[in-house]
Amino acid sequence: MGVLTISVQPLNDRELVIAQTVDRISCDGTLHLTSIPKVAATLDFVMYRSDSEFLVRYIRWRMDHPMETLSA
Repeated sequence: MGVLTISVQPLNDRELVIAQTVDRISCDGTLHLTSIPKVAATLDFVMYRSDSEFLVRYIRWRMDHPMETLSA
């Protein structure tokens, strides 16, 4: 039996912006659930409940699946 890989994919433009913002913070190495207000403050739209739920899911997923950083 293979390993099941589950990812959290943005389904609309708002979720895409949220995911990109989280990914930028993740590259800095400072991503935690406490990053939620930091992400929300950088968005140029008010989040709906569904956006907030996606943000939490995506942060949790990204913390479990960190991005690889390129060394100079």
